[in-house]
Amino acid sequence: MKINRIAVTNFLSYPRAQAVFGDSLNILSGKNATGKTNLADGVYYCSIGRSSRHNKDKELINWDSKTGARVTLTLEKRFSNHEIDIHIDAFGKKRILIDGMPIKRIGELMGVLNVVFFSPEEIKLIKESPQDRRRFLDISLSQQSKRYFYALVKYNKLLAQRNKVLKDYSGSENLKSLLNLIDPELIKNASLIIYERAKFLNELEPIAKAKHTVLTGGQEELALSYETEEVPLAEVSQIETAIKAVFEKNFLTDARREFTTAGAHRDDVKISANGIDLRKYGSQGQQRSAVLSLKLAEIALFKQRTGESPVLILDDVLSELDGARQTALLKATEGTQTIITATDATQITAPAKRFVVKDRDIYEQNP
Repeated sequence: MKINRIAVTNFLSYPRAQAVFGDSLNILSGKNATGKTNLADGVYYCSIGRSSRHNKDKELINWDSKTGARVTLTLEKRFSNHEIDIHIDAFGKKRILIDGMPIKRIGELMGVLNVVFFSPEEIKLIKESPQDRRRFLDISLSQQSKRYFYALVKYNKLLAQRNKVLKDYSGSENLKSLLNLIDPELIKNASLIIYERAKFLNELEPIAKAKHTVLTGGQEELALSYETEEVPLAEVSQIETAIKAVFEKNFLTDARREFTTAGAHRDDVKISANGIDLRKYGSQGQQRSAVLSLKLAEIALFKQRTGESPVLILDDVLSELDGARQTALLKATEGTQTIITATDATQITAPAKRFVVKDRDIYEQNP
């Protein structure tokens, strides 16, 4: 999989710009706040339909624009070529076209362009909240499986409904019967989510472990495990039965607290090295190595599962890594189209197509 071209109009800092990428390594260099990350965000936006940094689509429109914004991207896959065209109107409503045809659901975008995104924020994945680790799983799995994506969307919608009922009908004798209208479908989707997350981690772990062994010179053994309350990581039907029992057990607690205290939205990923829980006790260096191992493993697993390498975006991340980790990361980009943003690209000596970002535009450097 590779991107041929991206063009943006009134998108973030760019009134109008485009870049034609090379097949392997592409470097966007420039001073801070010139728009390097904004272009990387445009690629990411075409992958999952949302920004890596902004919560609202309206925030992606250039301040000088009165008509909205647009991002158009063309890509090649093994057996097909595609164009992704996203329009954001002046009110922040987006319209997505794939190969010229508008899509009705965002899930139709999933899997057209697969991206592994690595930024300084991702380095915080281990030491921050469980939500960040669930997000890592959800973004990767949603790109690989529309079924997973739709289950996640449905789960979040039903969960919001359940929490509203718990709050609005607190103390009501009708609370249990109202929850019984929501819970079966909620549990069904939760079971699929938990099953797929656990399966993903089971496949990711041996790859990440091997990457981590190289990064740490054999000094650390990485381990990953999915943490969920009183639910066996077995077949979907068994998970469903267990979640139903957990919900029944937690009814009084949920009613008192007025929110759902257990489920796929509360689960976590344990990441340890040599038996030490890196979430709590890992040093900054250990955490960075572990996150890098996860990202390198994610690239390999994408290829293993889909038959194609994803596009890798390294957004200002090299400055966060020491020489050994930089070398390991760049070596892992071989055979994968990679887009790197950096303030100083002189440290990267590998053959690459190079661009300079300045004056709200992108300039290809002569070789």
